[in-house]
This record gives sequence, structure tokens and C-alpha cells, in this order.
Amino acid sequence: MNLITEDGLKKIIKSGQVNENNELRLPQNSMLTPSAKSLLADHKLKLVLVAEIPEDEKIEDKKTTVMETATAMAAKKIGKFILESGGYLDDKPEYMTQVYGNLLVNKDHKRIKLRGEVDLLMGEIMKVQIRAKALERNELVTDLQEVFDYIGKLSRSEILSEPVSTNTILGFNEQEIRAMSHNPKKYFNHEHLFNITYELGEIPILLNALRALIRRTEVACYEAFKQADGTVTRGDLMQGYNRLSSVMYIIIFKNLDH
Repeated sequence: MNLITEDGLKKIIKSGQVNENNELRLPQNSMLTPSAKSLLADHKLKLVLVAEIPEDEKIEDKKTTVMETATAMAAKKIGKFILESGGYLDDKPEYMTQVYGNLLVNKDHKRIKLRGEVDLLMGEIMKVQIRAKALERNELVTDLQEVFDYIGKLSRSEILSEPVSTNTILGFNEQEIRAMSHNPKKYFNHEHLFNITYELGEIPILLNALRALIRRTEVACYEAFKQADGTVTRGDLMQGYNRLSSVMYIIIFKNLDH
């Protein structure tokens, strides 16, 4: 993998490696840091990952290719750790942590904050599972475990910068989840829960608290991957957490009449 930092990307752009279509072509095994992705968006450039760089796109003045230049920049070894700003360090300071591989960021980095929200959410899910188990609500324990596992897959996808591959939760696809959460009267014979009170009972209230944490995690995900124009680089993660909020709403309705 070729890790391209913001500083490295600036050098690549400055060297004139953008074609007439505003495309920046890099080797297919290249990966941009979050700040480098923001820089790409600021310049309104389209990143194209290719297996080989065509001969006519070589840099004439340096007699080198985009692939050779990017690889050289990414492979440059000055220290054990790479800084998001493009620098290097031999030792990791206490106020920094690894966001991906040997890439260091400050501990208040938005992706690190997102991971903290995920840890909190998963911890709270297990607490509700313990309570549900004590009440012999085994179906609820199983449903929450599937939500827990799905969040784990989202977290792995974020940490490894891989696409989200899971398409269903509780056996429902996205369209079914949307239909059930938007029309609870049809599927659960209940109106929307606009005014939730303690009178709903212990389990629905605990589940509603989980739903609130999911929404907070969704916001943290948006902040972690938001670009200058307001769009996100990880729409699949955003969709995943948004879907989870609807799933938890469905689980609440499933547990209203116990």
C-alpha cells in the first residue's frame, strides 16, 4: 500500500500530474490520508486509481511516471511513524495515537472520537443484553447481538478503510427496514413514538437510550468523514449507522407489549 499524505499530495499536484479532465491518476494500491482527501476535494480533483500509468502521461522534465513519483513519496522512510501533516517521528507521543497502520494523529482526531463513540455504544448494548437476559427476553438478547455484531463490522470497515459488505440486519434489507420504521402502524399496530415517557416500561426506555447513542455515533461518523463541501468520503458508513437507528426503532416496537 502507498500511503499519500497531504504534504505528499501537494508535491504531486505541484509537479503537474493532473490531466485536462481534472483527474489525478495514482497507482491502484495508493491510499490517501483524511487531510489528503480534503485537499483533493478543495482542488475539485477526481482521483483515478490505475494499475499502470499510460506512457503519454509520464512527466517529461523528470523522466518519471506518476506511479514512480507517488511510490517514492509514500515509501520515504525518515521515521517509524508518519504524521498526517506529512512529517515523521521515531517515537509515538502520549498525546497521539495510530489511526491506520503507522499513521499518527492527535487523540482528539475526529476518527478517534468516532471510535470512542462506537466503544461506548457497544458497551451500553451489552448492559441492556444483561438486563434482557435476566428478564428472560431471549429474542431481544439475540436481536441486540446482531446489532452489536453489525456495529463491529462497521468499526472494522472504518479502521481498515474497507467498504461495508453487510446488507441485512435482523434478516431485513434496507427497503424493508425503511418501510417498517416509517409505518409502525402497519407493521406493529402502533403509532410513531413522538412522546416517549417512562410509562413505556424499562426495556423500551433502555432501547430508546441505545437509539440515541446510535444517532450520536452517526453524527460522529459524519464529522469524521465530512469534506469541505459537506459531502462525506464514507457514505457506506453513514448509511450503516443511519440504518441502525431505524433498526433500533423497530426493536423498540417489537418490545412494547411485553
